[in-house]
Amino acid sequence: MPKVSVLMPVYNAERFLDKAIGSIISQTFTDWELILINDGSTDNSEAVINRFEDERIYYIKNPENQGLIKTLNKGIDYCHGRYIARMDADDISQPHRLQEQVDFLEYHPDHIMCGTNAIVIDNEDKATGKIRNLTENNLLQINLLFSPPFVHPSMMIRREILQDNRYDEAYKHVEDYELWCRIARLGKIANIGKDLLQYRWHDSNVSVLNNEIQDKLKDKVIENQIETLGLHPTNEELYYHKITFRLYQLGNKQNISTIVTDNVSAWFSKLLKQNNVKKLYNQSDFIAFLWSRWIVLCVAQKKYGKALFPTFKTLNPSVFLKLFKLVLFLRKKQ
Repeated sequence: MPKVSVLMPVYNAERFLDKAIGSIISQTFTDWELILINDGSTDNSEAVINRFEDERIYYIKNPENQGLIKTLNKGIDYCHGRYIARMDADDISQPHRLQEQVDFLEYHPDHIMCGTNAIVIDNEDKATGKIRNLTENNLLQINLLFSPPFVHPSMMIRREILQDNRYDEAYKHVEDYELWCRIARLGKIANIGKDLLQYRWHDSNVSVLNNEIQDKLKDKVIENQIETLGLHPTNEELYYHKITFRLYQLGNKQNISTIVTDNVSAWFSKLLKQNNVKKLYNQSDFIAFLWSRWIVLCVAQKKYGKALFPTFKTLNPSVFLKLFKLVLFLRKKQ
């Protein structure tokens, strides 16, 4: 059996499919199988797939379009590798991607999945941006309270985890975020801080076409996460919870009043107080993470004098060290 199963759903992807498949064939790590599932494509995707004669490629064809979630769950059953790597039919994996992720999971048996950083490309393969996510388990677990800290097609996951935990059809368009939240409770998670994927962003992306539906279901995932702390946020509190991750939503800077800013600080204090009871997250890491988001809010609103004085401030040296590292990370992310 191969060590890695690469799961790639395909739907009307003829324009980019050749490069996506080619990037797997060109991997320096060679012990893989590629599971291609054609989900009722109406273009020439099948013809592109048939041009490849590599015996490590397995082609499955849905009789009709079943949608991404059903196709992914179906594909899991065809995967035989120790690890399942996700890949989209319009993205490009860097040559060392599989090797780097296999090495990480082999050397870290307590980790159940890992993603990577990514370079954003357009339809012409031109780099247009970058995606930088946190790398360490403690901070990623906290990040899941607010937003998905992974690039879905960059993920590699232990097969038994996905076999027992499938994508949920009730969370269409945020199925990955909901899944990460669920399985992150089963073990440690990580990102490799290297650009091992070229992530294609264009006007046909799910995030572009289904923004409103995606936001509503994402809110549901966030509320479920908050409820693990024993809190049931009001609509106002949910707004305060999300605002530091949406300051520049859709490219437009959001203007926040002083009252709202103070309420964000109060909400963060409430989260920390409850975590001190539930002990779901490392408290020092949690304080540092929330403080870094508070700084993002203060800087965005040019309230520089408030940045170091949230209601939950502490003089703990370990918190300051973690806060400093997070601020540096956020600067590099820009």
